[in-house]
Amino acid sequence: MSTAPDLDEPVHLAPYDPAWAVRGRALVERLTAGLGDLGVHAEVEHIGSTSVPGLDAKPLLDVQIGCAAGDVDAVVGYVRGLGFEHLGEAGVPGREYLRRRSERPANVHVVGLRGQLWTDNLLFRDHLRGHPEAAARYARAKRDAALAAGQLLAYSEHKAATVAELMAQARAFRA
Repeated sequence: MSTAPDLDEPVHLAPYDPAWAVRGRALVERLTAGLGDLGVHAEVEHIGSTSVPGLDAKPLLDVQIGCAAGDVDAVVGYVRGLGFEHLGEAGVPGREYLRRRSERPANVHVVGLRGQLWTDNLLFRDHLRGHPEAAARYARAKRDAALAAGQLLAYSEHKAATVAELMAQARAFRA
Protein backbone atom coordinates (compact mmCIF):
# COMPACT_ATOMS: atom_id res chain seq x y z
CA MET A 1 0.00 0.00 0.00
CA SER A 2 1.21 3.50 -0.79
CA THR A 3 2.37 5.72 2.01
CA ALA A 4 1.50 8.93 0.20
CA PRO A 5 0.28 11.40 2.83
CA ASP A 6 -2.62 12.57 0.66
CA LEU A 7 -4.15 9.07 0.93
CA ASP A 8 -4.04 8.98 4.70
CA GLU A 9 -6.95 10.30 6.69
CA PRO A 10 -8.53 9.74 10.11
CA VAL A 11 -10.66 6.62 10.50
CA HIS A 12 -13.75 6.31 12.61
CA LEU A 13 -16.35 3.59 12.55
CA ALA A 14 -20.09 4.01 12.89
CA PRO A 15 -22.79 1.46 13.66
CA TYR A 16 -24.55 0.08 10.60
CA ASP A 17 -27.05 2.52 9.10
CA PRO A 18 -29.77 1.15 6.77
CA ALA A 19 -29.58 4.46 4.88
CA TRP A 20 -26.22 3.28 3.50
CA ALA A 21 -28.00 0.71 1.32
CA VAL A 22 -30.37 3.38 -0.01
CA ARG A 23 -27.54 5.82 -0.71
CA GLY A 24 -25.46 3.03 -2.23
CA ARG A 25 -28.27 2.13 -4.67
CA ALA A 26 -28.73 5.80 -5.55
CA LEU A 27 -25.03 6.28 -6.30
CA VAL A 28 -24.90 3.05 -8.33
CA GLU A 29 -27.93 4.19 -10.35
CA ARG A 30 -26.49 7.67 -10.92
CA LEU A 31 -23.14 6.32 -12.08
CA THR A 32 -24.73 3.64 -14.26
CA ALA A 33 -27.02 6.16 -15.98
CA GLY A 34 -24.28 8.74 -16.49
CA LEU A 35 -21.83 6.24 -17.92
CA GLY A 36 -24.55 4.87 -20.18
CA ASP A 37 -25.21 8.39 -21.46
CA LEU A 38 -21.50 8.59 -22.32
CA GLY A 39 -21.79 5.36 -24.28
CA VAL A 40 -19.47 3.49 -21.91
CA HIS A 41 -20.29 -0.12 -21.11
CA ALA A 42 -19.66 -0.48 -17.40
CA GLU A 43 -21.10 -2.25 -14.41
CA VAL A 44 -21.37 -0.57 -11.04
CA GLU A 45 -21.63 -2.28 -7.64
CA HIS A 46 -21.89 -1.06 -4.05
CA ILE A 47 -19.05 -2.79 -2.17
CA GLY A 48 -17.25 -2.36 1.13
CA SER A 49 -18.57 -2.51 4.66
CA THR A 50 -21.49 -0.14 4.03
CA SER A 51 -22.85 -2.77 1.62
CA VAL A 52 -23.02 -5.46 4.32
CA PRO A 53 -26.16 -5.23 6.48
CA GLY A 54 -25.36 -5.01 10.19
CA LEU A 55 -21.63 -4.32 9.77
CA ASP A 56 -20.00 -1.33 11.45
CA ALA A 57 -18.22 0.78 8.85
CA LYS A 58 -16.48 3.99 8.06
CA PRO A 59 -19.55 6.08 7.17
CA LEU A 60 -18.70 6.49 3.50
CA LEU A 61 -19.78 4.44 0.52
CA ASP A 62 -17.46 2.32 -1.59
CA VAL A 63 -18.57 1.71 -5.15
CA GLN A 64 -16.68 -0.11 -7.86
CA ILE A 65 -17.04 0.49 -11.57
CA GLY A 66 -15.95 -2.30 -13.84
CA CYS A 67 -15.12 -1.34 -17.42
CA ALA A 68 -12.84 -2.18 -20.33
CA ALA A 69 -9.28 -0.83 -20.17
CA GLY A 70 -9.99 1.49 -23.09
CA ASP A 71 -12.82 3.16 -21.17
CA VAL A 72 -10.94 3.91 -17.94
CA ASP A 73 -10.05 7.49 -18.87
CA ALA A 74 -13.66 8.30 -19.81
CA VAL A 75 -14.95 6.73 -16.59
CA VAL A 76 -12.42 8.57 -14.42
CA GLY A 77 -13.24 11.84 -16.21
CA TYR A 78 -16.96 11.36 -15.64
CA VAL A 79 -16.51 10.56 -11.93
CA ARG A 80 -14.17 13.55 -11.48
CA GLY A 81 -16.94 15.70 -12.98
CA LEU A 82 -19.15 14.60 -10.07
CA GLY A 83 -16.75 16.20 -7.59
CA PHE A 84 -14.47 13.26 -6.88
CA GLU A 85 -10.72 13.66 -6.41
CA HIS A 86 -8.62 11.27 -8.52
CA LEU A 87 -5.69 9.70 -6.64
CA GLY A 88 -4.48 7.26 -9.31
CA GLU A 89 -3.83 3.66 -8.37
CA ALA A 90 -3.30 4.64 -4.73
CA GLY A 91 -1.15 1.59 -4.06
CA VAL A 92 -3.40 -0.95 -5.80
CA PRO A 93 -2.19 -1.83 -9.30
CA GLY A 94 -5.06 -2.12 -11.76
CA ARG A 95 -7.37 0.21 -9.85
CA GLU A 96 -8.05 3.92 -10.28
CA TYR A 97 -9.16 5.38 -6.96
CA LEU A 98 -11.37 8.43 -6.56
CA ARG A 99 -12.83 9.90 -3.39
CA ARG A 100 -15.25 12.59 -2.36
CA ARG A 101 -15.31 13.87 1.17
CA SER A 102 -17.87 16.66 0.80
CA GLU A 103 -21.61 16.09 0.50
CA ARG A 104 -22.10 12.37 0.96
CA PRO A 105 -18.60 10.88 1.32
CA ALA A 106 -17.76 8.07 -1.07
CA ASN A 107 -14.94 6.18 -2.73
CA VAL A 108 -15.06 4.97 -6.31
CA HIS A 109 -12.79 2.17 -7.49
CA VAL A 110 -12.46 1.83 -11.27
CA VAL A 111 -11.29 -1.67 -12.17
CA GLY A 112 -11.33 -4.09 -15.06
CA LEU A 113 -14.76 -5.59 -15.53
CA ARG A 114 -14.64 -9.28 -14.53
CA GLY A 115 -10.96 -8.92 -13.59
CA GLN A 116 -9.40 -10.11 -10.33
CA LEU A 117 -10.12 -6.92 -8.36
CA TRP A 118 -13.74 -6.85 -9.58
CA THR A 119 -14.26 -10.49 -8.69
CA ASP A 120 -12.48 -10.34 -5.32
CA ASN A 121 -14.42 -7.30 -4.13
CA LEU A 122 -17.76 -8.93 -4.93
CA LEU A 123 -16.69 -12.28 -3.48
CA PHE A 124 -15.60 -10.64 -0.21
CA ARG A 125 -18.82 -8.59 0.05
CA ASP A 126 -21.05 -11.56 -0.70
CA HIS A 127 -19.14 -13.80 1.72
CA LEU A 128 -19.67 -11.33 4.55
CA ARG A 129 -23.34 -10.97 3.63
CA GLY A 130 -23.89 -14.72 3.65
CA HIS A 131 -21.73 -15.73 6.63
CA PRO A 132 -22.56 -13.85 9.85
CA GLU A 133 -19.60 -15.40 11.69
CA ALA A 134 -17.22 -14.02 9.06
CA ALA A 135 -18.88 -10.60 9.26
CA ALA A 136 -18.56 -10.64 13.07
CA ARG A 137 -14.88 -11.56 12.81
CA TYR A 138 -14.29 -8.77 10.32
CA ALA A 139 -16.15 -6.31 12.57
CA ARG A 140 -13.84 -7.20 15.47
CA ALA A 141 -10.76 -6.73 13.28
CA LYS A 142 -12.07 -3.36 12.08
CA ARG A 143 -12.76 -2.14 15.63
CA ASP A 144 -9.33 -3.31 16.82
CA ALA A 145 -7.65 -1.64 13.84
CA ALA A 146 -9.50 1.64 14.34
CA LEU A 147 -8.52 1.73 18.01
CA ALA A 148 -4.91 0.77 17.35
CA ALA A 149 -4.31 2.89 14.28
CA GLY A 150 -6.69 5.79 13.87
CA GLN A 151 -5.39 6.64 10.39
CA LEU A 152 -6.43 4.91 7.16
CA LEU A 153 -3.11 3.44 6.04
CA ALA A 154 -2.23 1.95 9.44
CA TYR A 155 -5.86 0.82 9.89
CA SER A 156 -5.71 -1.06 6.59
CA GLU A 157 -2.40 -2.69 7.51
CA HIS A 158 -3.66 -3.64 10.95
CA LYS A 159 -6.63 -5.59 9.58
CA ALA A 160 -4.88 -6.98 6.48
CA ALA A 161 -4.22 -10.46 7.92
CA THR A 162 -7.88 -10.92 8.84
CA VAL A 163 -8.97 -9.72 5.41
CA ALA A 164 -6.59 -12.22 3.78
CA GLU A 165 -7.90 -15.08 5.95
CA LEU A 166 -11.53 -14.18 5.23
CA MET A 167 -10.77 -13.89 1.52
CA ALA A 168 -9.23 -17.37 1.54
CA GLN A 169 -12.31 -18.63 3.36
CA ALA A 170 -14.57 -16.97 0.77
CA ARG A 171 -12.64 -18.64 -2.06
CA ALA A 172 -12.89 -22.02 -0.32
CA PHE A 173 -16.66 -21.66 0.10
CA ARG A 174 -16.97 -20.69 -3.57
CA ALA A 175 -14.97 -23.70 -4.78
